[in-house]
Amino acid sequence: MTAVAVRLRSAPPFTLGASLLFWGWQTGFLLYALPMAVILESPRWIRWRWSISDREFNNVADISGLVFFLLVIYVFSIDGAGGIFVILTIMPFVLFLLVMVQHYSQRGSVKLSALFISLRRLEAQESRGLNREIDLSLPYFLLCILSASAGNQRTIWFFILSSLLIAAVLWSFRPGRYHGLLWAALLGVSIVMAYGGQIGLIHLHRSIEMSMMKLFEKYMWRYRDPDRATTAIGSIGRLKLSNRIVLRVSTNGKLARPLLLREAAYSRYGYGIWSNAPSNFKLIDPDITPGSWTLESQRGRKSVAIATYMIKDTGVIPLPQGTTNIRDSNAIQVNRNRYGAVRMEAREGWVKYRADYRPGDIEDSPPDKQDLQIADSYRSDFLRLARQWKLYGKDPRQILQTVERNFAEKFRYSLTQRDRYPRGRYLHNFLFMNRQGHCEFFATSTVLLLRAAGIPARYAVGYVVNEYSRLEGNYIVRARDAHAWTLAYVDGGWRVVDTTPSVWATADNTNASVFEPLFDFASWLKYRFARWQSGEQLEESTSNTYLLWLLVPLVLLLLWRLYGKERISTLGHRDAGVSPFDYPGRDSALYRLVEELERAGYRRRQGETLGAWFQRLDGETRAAGLIEALQLHYRYRFDPASNGAELRKRLAEKVNAILASGRIEPIPHTNALTTEAAERGNS
Repeated sequence: MTAVAVRLRSAPPFTLGASLLFWGWQTGFLLYALPMAVILESPRWIRWRWSISDREFNNVADISGLVFFLLVIYVFSIDGAGGIFVILTIMPFVLFLLVMVQHYSQRGSVKLSALFISLRRLEAQESRGLNREIDLSLPYFLLCILSASAGNQRTIWFFILSSLLIAAVLWSFRPGRYHGLLWAALLGVSIVMAYGGQIGLIHLHRSIEMSMMKLFEKYMWRYRDPDRATTAIGSIGRLKLSNRIVLRVSTNGKLARPLLLREAAYSRYGYGIWSNAPSNFKLIDPDITPGSWTLESQRGRKSVAIATYMIKDTGVIPLPQGTTNIRDSNAIQVNRNRYGAVRMEAREGWVKYRADYRPGDIEDSPPDKQDLQIADSYRSDFLRLARQWKLYGKDPRQILQTVERNFAEKFRYSLTQRDRYPRGRYLHNFLFMNRQGHCEFFATSTVLLLRAAGIPARYAVGYVVNEYSRLEGNYIVRARDAHAWTLAYVDGGWRVVDTTPSVWATADNTNASVFEPLFDFASWLKYRFARWQSGEQLEESTSNTYLLWLLVPLVLLLLWRLYGKERISTLGHRDAGVSPFDYPGRDSALYRLVEELERAGYRRRQGETLGAWFQRLDGETRAAGLIEALQLHYRYRFDPASNGAELRKRLAEKVNAILASGRIEPIPHTNALTTEAAERGNS
């Protein structure tokens, strides 16, 4: 059987090596890409070739497929969904062996059956036309360009160089009947349009993503997982921060400084995710006083009342650092884990409780080896930074002062990340290159840097209370007030270390919408209504209660709109004068013929279609033209291109002729009863 080559041309000279170098430059694999490019371009000068059998080609392809399968399992188990970019980045490695064997083989191509096991079975049957071959150089060239995009740093050079490489390939394939200048001009126009198009798609993507995130945050409430927190480290573009109010905090007076409300703390970090070993929550026994639970033996010096929304009957609640007890709550049960996360079991919806706390007194579990661990992929960077900042040989307090001073002087706050880096080197870029990021960059880097200096540290997440609402008479916390900071174990106790520049709250507030006061008012009304509906006493000052009277005109307006809409809907049905069960072709004359046939005793069997019934009656009766009448009926009902009036007239004439012929003879009464009974028995 003769092999037939698929009509796919080889990549032009040196374009394959150039694409490999381009891929290596974009992804950081340049030292590997250089010898790979030399190996694939060398057959242009080396004359010897291997004699590779079909079975050996199959073995090489199977090895490449197995390596790819194992890499997918490994990468996705480590990186999760983000592993798709890692897989795409290393694809040239996976297929390099197969492409190299093709280039150094006598055949110079690969049979399709080597790539697809299913074709090998068909090939064994010697089916003609199935034994095809393909040159992998051009697909491999395109794969290198695609893999380079997974590691590009979003600079104009990526677009320019990738366009030049693709243009070089297209130039060798251009039609000979067109002048080269005309072809080059058209290609240039295409490149300019492509650049403008991809800029537009990026803006469209960001706009849609922002809208979807706002909708999600508006109608879905977040839930904190005490064992796992996914950061936005590695996200490209500007973070989408929501203005939605998620907490309401009442204090005895104005806050002298922002108050941190912690939800959870974590000890292990890798590729943008902080986690803990599955935490066992310890049940806290309730106090004698109803609705009160004691977390620490010491009595709190300050107190705040917090209202939060529970999306489930059990969830982690935000509390001030150093909370000693929870009271004035309708909770059923309270638990706490070793990392300080407090979980409450209560009804769904808005839940209010009061927390007493001691500022600066954090009674979490003592540190263990996890609180000093740094993953191997980050260890060298943080050891290097610790040496640069001269953290070794200092006491813990001096180390904290040095770290806080360097982050304050050398770094700046930013919600935008424009570059993508391969293999999770976002922290490396933050520490040594652009030195800008949001709170998750600062908190994560501070935790790992303190660990490199020998100080146990944990990553904490929660909210910052800083915005006072004159409307509500207390503090409100928005989704954009979510924050991350560091807990460092110094002098026998945990203390807060927040290296994020203090301007972060001001920078986040620039995202506020001009309609924010209106949204806040609507949110407050919903909150008040939810509290009233649950039967709880509202504690807000009576000076604001008059605002509830605004609900009266709103309700009246809603009733008026509904009443007007109902009247319009009713009038619409009356004016139409059409039954909701009307359908095209209902006036077909065929239905008169059907009634006459049934009246004569010719009944349709159970499940029998109209066409099958007429086909059967065409042999059982002497009436001619049944099939023709049915065809006219179908054309009249379902053919939009036909003349409806003409078909209706022809159909009526045909039915009248059949009925006037007198050939539909009634079935005797006894036979009709017998036939009906038999059909019932069969059914």
